[in-house]
Amino acid sequence: MLAVISDLHMEEEASNHIDADPNLPPIHFSRNLSPKAYRKVFADLANEARRNEAQVLRLVLAGDIFELHRTGVWFWENPLRTRPYVSVREVDESLERVLLAILAGILAEPENGKSLEVIRLLAQGQYWDEGELRPFPVPVELHYLPGNHDRLANSTPAVRRQVRQMLGLPATPEPFPHVLYFPEEQTLVRHGQEYDHYNFATDLRQRETVPTYLPPNAYGEAPFGDFITVDVASALPFLIRSKFGDGGVQADPVLRAVYERSIAFDDLRPQQAMLQYLLHMPEKNITPAAVWSVIDKVIDDLLEGIYDDPFLREWMRRMNQTLRPDLLDAVEIVLGLRVWRWTNIPLPLVQFLSRKAAVGSGDSHPEQFAAREEMIQHGEARYVIAGHTHHPKIELLRHDQLGERYYIDTGTWRNRVPANPDYTAFGSLKTLTYVVVYGAEEDRGGMALGAKMSSVDIWSGFTQRW
Repeated sequence: MLAVISDLHMEEEASNHIDADPNLPPIHFSRNLSPKAYRKVFADLANEARRNEAQVLRLVLAGDIFELHRTGVWFWENPLRTRPYVSVREVDESLERVLLAILAGILAEPENGKSLEVIRLLAQGQYWDEGELRPFPVPVELHYLPGNHDRLANSTPAVRRQVRQMLGLPATPEPFPHVLYFPEEQTLVRHGQEYDHYNFATDLRQRETVPTYLPPNAYGEAPFGDFITVDVASALPFLIRSKFGDGGVQADPVLRAVYERSIAFDDLRPQQAMLQYLLHMPEKNITPAAVWSVIDKVIDDLLEGIYDDPFLREWMRRMNQTLRPDLLDAVEIVLGLRVWRWTNIPLPLVQFLSRKAAVGSGDSHPEQFAAREEMIQHGEARYVIAGHTHHPKIELLRHDQLGERYYIDTGTWRNRVPANPDYTAFGSLKTLTYVVVYGAEEDRGGMALGAKMSSVDIWSGFTQRW
């Protein structure tokens, strides 16, 4: 019995809390999922293991378990301004210290600490059921794959040791794997960043076949998405506080609202709608013009900080091979001329470009990559299971003499910010997805092509509780 969950994004949040003025309401938030969710799902897995006569539970934490990028630690507790967009082989002592501080901060968050305790107990063969700690009905194997947001969990022995301790994994020195194949369940598990050329260092779009095992440097090198997450998305809350002061952010309703949205935007899909999300707050009776009056004051600092960054320039050179030349040329002209220095960016232009980016973003299609997996093409795997997108779904890849083959997206375990069709209103939901694959001798042995085959259950839901 194989269970797969991904994209927990356990996050360090304390560095972004504001409580400078004791006479004003503090800005505190918790976007980490409650341990109740883990207890409930693990109890359900125990019941399923009994009912389906499982021999073992293999639980895979399939990447982006720890949020190493989306944290204020990169700005507030990092005097050398080290950045995570380096190869895992190039992590020095200063960067290692920051990574260990972030992991310690993640563990210190109350919800995370309790949730990780639940995971460690499961790794030891125990689970909570109706308030009582019980032995899990079958042996438990826990596996962990790094994703793109916790890519550097594989960087140094000290970082790997800390991750293993947090999850309750054996204290071995080996790097974590990037892909797992389970022959009994005929299942290939990835994180899924391999199918996203912005968040993977190797572009697989032109490959006719996706190799099961890619070179380590494909996972070890920093992708473009690392830069955007740290020095654009995570920088915005820091720049707002630096520009207006913590007391100013606490005191001003517009500043407070913009700051809170800048913290939460990582839960937004598609992320190209970021500006739309920041600009539109009808539920708070705040106009786009009022929001832009805040953002316009920090956008100069943001662009000054990134326009000549060597990592950005290198990735622009790479993308020059694949992006539309007119689009890249426009970006290069804006960065080269530094137009933000000699003009204010008008709100109507910002709204037009933001709508274009959001509406034109479209959905990614990881199933197109999964269909080219060599194990799918050769019929060795019935299922390719991956996360990364935060969009749970199942897609048929093939159905031929070798049987049906599927791509399954494990979604996410965290908040989700849904948008209306024109990206002018946004909500808040909590989402949870897990996938269970039963081997041929479990689930009473599903039949296909005259033989027992593996079978799958996919559980996905949304709530506004927890």
